[in-house]
Parts: sequence; C-alpha cells; structure tokens
Amino acid sequence: MRKILFLIYIFILSLTSMAISGQVIDVADGDTLVIRSGSKKIRVRMYGIDAPELKQRYGEISKKHLEDRILNKKVDIKVMDEDKYGRKVGKVFYKSKDMNLEMIATGNAWFYEYHAKREKAYKKAFKKAQEEKLGLWRDRNPENPREYRMKHRRED
Repeated sequence: MRKILFLIYIFILSLTSMAISGQVIDVADGDTLVIRSGSKKIRVRMYGIDAPELKQRYGEISKKHLEDRILNKKVDIKVMDEDKYGRKVGKVFYKSKDMNLEMIATGNAWFYEYHAKREKAYKKAFKKAQEEKLGLWRDRNPENPREYRMKHRRED
C-alpha cells in the first residue's frame, strides 16, 4: 500500500512541474531568457529571483553576467509555473548547476522570497552575497527591482 501511495505522490509531483531543454537564444535581462526547444521558442522567467531592471542601476551588468554563462548554451529548465504573461517560470540548469542560485550568490539578483519561500539555499546565498557585498550589494542602498517597477509603472 505504501508503494502505491508513493507512486501516486510521485505522479502528482510530475504533473505540477515539468522539464524542458533547449538552447538559450536570447537573454532579455538578468532573470528572463528565451530558449529554442525543437522548433519552439520558449520565454522563461527565472524562478525565485528578481534581477535589476535594465534601466535600473546594475541592470545591464546583471544581464551580461547571465549572458556570459548561458547564451548559446544548452540548458535544462525545471518549470515550476507559468506567469500572467505566458512565460514559463522555472529553475535554469546549465551542466547541472542551478543558475538561479548562481545569480543570487554572485549578487546579480535579489532572492524573490515571496515566490520561493522554501528555497533555503537561495535565502542563504542571498544573505551571504549581501554580507560580502558582492555584485549589486556593493552599492550602499540598492533598490529592490519590485519597488523600482512600482515607481516606474508602464502605461498600458
């Protein structure tokens, strides 16, 4: 009976997240990329992180950091969700390395705790990057990208 319940549990988990692979063909900013998977282009928002906006201080540097690591490389995406813009929201892996975690650990993105409360490694890396003043944490008072977006809302 336990084996059956375990298999049902695994099956349900597999329905809630899926994996896709593809080549990164564009890095829009420090937390959004486009991959080509077969004949499809898929826009991906990196789960649990929030990088500075391009017009925000450190935005271009964050984008370049991500580009240098994964542009034109084959990545695996563990899809966690889909956002209101139709983007897949997921963990990005290059050669089995969690690139979301790397963006946080190097100070190139904020930990988006609201959406990823269970990601203890992300939270730990975030605090360490702040303490060591890595990346955007070199600034005396870096602005949270969410707050920046609230101040600079686009007219729809």
